[in-house]
Amino acid sequence: MTETLQEKRRHVRKRLTVTANVFQTQDQQSIGRVFDISQEGFMLLTPARVQPSEVLDLTIEIPELDSSRNIELSAECMWCQPSSFSKEFGAGFHIKNISDQDQVALNYFIRDF
Repeated sequence: MTETLQEKRRHVRKRLTVTANVFQTQDQQSIGRVFDISQEGFMLLTPARVQPSEVLDLTIEIPELDSSRNIELSAECMWCQPSSFSKEFGAGFHIKNISDQDQVALNYFIRDF
């Protein structure tokens, strides 16, 4: 990731200690898992390359919450590159659209996990 992208972040990303799987909202196809997250974005570990500028409708499966509290959002891929620590790709996403209710759930998730 370039210094320019790092400088644009307003919130520090928190590395997760639990697995939060990510699915495409429309067809529930798994696309990876969250590596780190903030109120405005996250890094996804994914087996397939994601195109920068691509906007995806995603569902983040929150551990220990019932399925009705999964977080749904739209996010834009800002960058994608081979992971330095696995055979997957790392992709940085900026959250473009999230409901107020899901933003509250996201904030609790970041705080608690």
